[in-house]
Amino acid sequence: MHITSLTLANFRNYKNASIELEQGLTLVVGKNAQGKSNLLEGIYMLSTMRSSRASSDADLVNHAILESDTPVARLAGTVERSAGHLLVELAIVGQGKGKQRSGKRVRINGLEKRVSDAVGQLSSVLFTTLDIDILAGPPIIRRRYLDMMISQVDRGYLRAMQRYQMVLQRRNRLLKQVQIGKSDISELGFWDHELAHVGGILFDARKNALIGIQASVNEYMRQLSDQYEEVSVKYRPAIGTMPIPKGTTDPDQWANCLLEAKERLQKKEIETGTTQVGPHRDDVEIRIGNLPAGAFASRAQLRTAALSLRLAESNYLRQNTGDEPVILLDDVLSELDAQRRESVIEHLKNFPQTIITTTNEEHLQTLRTFANKEFKVSKGKIS
Repeated sequence: MHITSLTLANFRNYKNASIELEQGLTLVVGKNAQGKSNLLEGIYMLSTMRSSRASSDADLVNHAILESDTPVARLAGTVERSAGHLLVELAIVGQGKGKQRSGKRVRINGLEKRVSDAVGQLSSVLFTTLDIDILAGPPIIRRRYLDMMISQVDRGYLRAMQRYQMVLQRRNRLLKQVQIGKSDISELGFWDHELAHVGGILFDARKNALIGIQASVNEYMRQLSDQYEEVSVKYRPAIGTMPIPKGTTDPDQWANCLLEAKERLQKKEIETGTTQVGPHRDDVEIRIGNLPAGAFASRAQLRTAALSLRLAESNYLRQNTGDEPVILLDDVLSELDAQRRESVIEHLKNFPQTIITTTNEEHLQTLRTFANKEFKVSKGKIS
């Protein structure tokens, strides 16, 4: 799979930019805060329909048009893949002076689609300097890593995730109503079963995904660290004090575990007005050697482990789609020593298309020996 052309209009600091892309390695160079990261973010949005860093869609629309009647950012990418030619078009509608509804609109090969149906049509993996937070940051970042990876290959998972968030919000509101005596405790039954049903789907998919990437995460870590280090990932589902199901499990078994956990914690949930167990509180335990990565690993180890997780993600996407994903790297070589940089560059040669940003002149000279194309970004303009 590879992108052949990309257009950005009123997206971040880009007013209007179009580029033609080739297979192999593409370099994107320029000083800081010129738009290099925004370019990769735009490509990744065409894969996941979600920003890798914005807290709201309004942040994605060029500030110069936010006060207009129709503040719309547009992204379009043409893609060649084993299933045939693909044109993905995404419009991000901000809240302007007009009466249009904010949100996203998407078309695939000219036909309007639900946003969820467009996720994963273009498959990509994004590496950024913030990826060490997957290991050292809070659990929500590790859940996001899993969600973005699985959603690109499993639309059922994406729909279950959306349903789960809706049910969770309604159940939490009901818990608060029960707490103050405005609703009866019996009303929780329906929402408990709804939450357990979709929660079981999420539990099962997350467990299977982590089992699927464990071997390749460890192998990449060994290769990138010259055989010195190993990394392990272990799923920590949020089911309270319930024992984690052993052996073969399925969504129904997970759902039953979640229901039993809720029965045990019902009093506490009513007292707090919040759902205490479920996929929204999951975590992933990541260790380098025998030590928790977030607490004991060096910066270089964290960076290498994060790269290993992303490379394992690329394997997962390829195995589930039949296509190699587009690889997007945002200044990820900056904190690696020479040996680790060389190992990363060697791995990049194996992908049909890699787009990498850098500001480092030393790294640039090395990368130019492998690059097929180079772009310069300055103040939201690409040349």
